[in-house]
Amino acid sequence: MSGEVGRRIGSPGAVSYDDAMNSLPIYILAGGQSSRFGSDKARAVLSGVAMIRRVSEALGPVAQSVTAVASDVGAYEDLGIATIADLRPGLGPLGGLETALSDRAARHGEGWLLLASCDLADPNAQWARLLIGRISPDAKAVAFKGDRWEPLFALYHSSLLADVRQQLDLGRGALWSLIESAHGTAVALPDGVRHIRQMNTRLDFKNLGGTGG
Repeated sequence: MSGEVGRRIGSPGAVSYDDAMNSLPIYILAGGQSSRFGSDKARAVLSGVAMIRRVSEALGPVAQSVTAVASDVGAYEDLGIATIADLRPGLGPLGGLETALSDRAARHGEGWLLLASCDLADPNAQWARLLIGRISPDAKAVAFKGDRWEPLFALYHSSLLADVRQQLDLGRGALWSLIESAHGTAVALPDGVRHIRQMNTRLDFKNLGGTGG
């Protein structure tokens, strides 16, 4: 392990490996329309806790900071979560990533962030540590991959910002495509996990015991 101590990762200005192992800025995407859910699913309550708050609390052990990316500034600050607005509203998760990477570079300097969806069914700090453990000097994205990439619980480096902007300008909005083009590092899913579950519909939510929304 001594060879890892103090090692720099990513582009100039990136945090050291040991720093990254401790904490990263976390950005929670909450700017979607929730059309299949029928209401703002970030505020839907599961086990007495709003979904977005549940994700924030679960990932707290690896969080240097937690910021929601939403349609409006301050949208979730009543839940104790700092919230910034999409730079380009309505462009989906890739637009949210653009906002997150820009904010990360402006507030924390160049380096890594963890992007997470507000509707994760099983937010898990240990899973984040598995991704962080696969960071390497030439990596720009690190994500779980089973039969497909899992881009909504993944690590992205701020050096990807120009690529994200280019894809958005070209009308290409798929996060998995960004990871492919960046030659992302694929990480095997945790034992017993077939895919990273999200609660896209009311049925998904009720199956986990959710109430309200």
